[in-house]
Amino acid sequence: MTTAATPQATGAPIRIKGVSKHYRDVVALDRVDLDIRSGEFITLLGASGSGKSTLLNILAGFVPPTAGAVEVDGRDLTRVPPSKRDLGMVFQHYALFPHMSVFDNVAFPLRRRRVEKAQVRRRVFEALDTVELAHLAERRPSELSGGQQQRVAFARAIVFHPRVLLMDEPLGALDKRLREQLQLEIKRLHRELGITFVFVTHDQQEALAMSDRIALLRDGRVVQVGEPVELYEHPVELYTAEFLGESNVFLCDVRAGICHDTVTGRSLSTPDGITGPRVAVVIRPEKLRLLPPDSPEDALPAVVRETIYLGSEFRSELVLDDGRVLVLRTPASSPPPRPGSAVLASWDGADAIVIPVGGQPDRGQQAPGPVPSKHLTAPH
Repeated sequence: MTTAATPQATGAPIRIKGVSKHYRDVVALDRVDLDIRSGEFITLLGASGSGKSTLLNILAGFVPPTAGAVEVDGRDLTRVPPSKRDLGMVFQHYALFPHMSVFDNVAFPLRRRRVEKAQVRRRVFEALDTVELAHLAERRPSELSGGQQQRVAFARAIVFHPRVLLMDEPLGALDKRLREQLQLEIKRLHRELGITFVFVTHDQQEALAMSDRIALLRDGRVVQVGEPVELYEHPVELYTAEFLGESNVFLCDVRAGICHDTVTGRSLSTPDGITGPRVAVVIRPEKLRLLPPDSPEDALPAVVRETIYLGSEFRSELVLDDGRVLVLRTPASSPPPRPGSAVLASWDGADAIVIPVGGQPDRGQQAPGPVPSKHLTAPH
């Protein structure tokens, strides 16, 4: 995409204050507070049923909140209908008019606003130039590929120069290669337009790649808000660590500043200053390292169960003596661990992420089991 013809806009800040949404006995959102900065790209991330799309629909005005308020640039929009909010919206399934040309689809928001005819033509072609589709202005949606249809949807959403653009899983219907291509183009579009982007996805990699900040939702509440590297490297809850990427998780009791495995009692390598009484030690698969079986270092004995090639890296599963499973990721430039080989799994204490979990682990914080999962472990 190129945005040379489109004037820069100023993104509007958004404030979500105590927003709840109840459907009879179901709580879709529970007192959500979230401040979105002017011009930032924020992603609402979460599993199905976490409340992310409900929150976006409340922002758009399609769903009224049960309680709370939504402000855009200081203006209370809580009871303002969608057509009066002047927010751009891009849907997962494009929502294009099949009987209209590309030009007329993009022109639709301007004509509803009674923009003068000459202005409509100029602004439509500005928007189509932005998404590199001006040469297809006379085609119908059925004559376009999925990626082209989504670009038309973007052009329609920005043609009236909104200060906020809302996107509800806009890449969900596309194949992997096209998704990755459009991720880059959306980021470029955001940088050039300067407006506030609110993006909904359940795809963690997509969120990490595209966002200035991520708001992770779970069961209708915001778990953590921060930059992608902050959520990945410094999760404040175990759910964050497990949802964003793979994790080797080891529950332990803290005694005299030392973490002890709740299953074996073994001490674990962690940073200094650990407090308890119970914490989760999280080791990302890329931080795990293998030692030869005769190594004098203290490590966990394991057997390589499987190794798969992923292009830029290998992913291996290691089975510990007690049946628990670790995940290891190593660069494709290194020799891969061979299935059936005996190894020692270790890591640097500084690479361990320590998260307090209280006296009893809650849902999503159960002790590792003897089957492959995202709940795994490792050594001192």
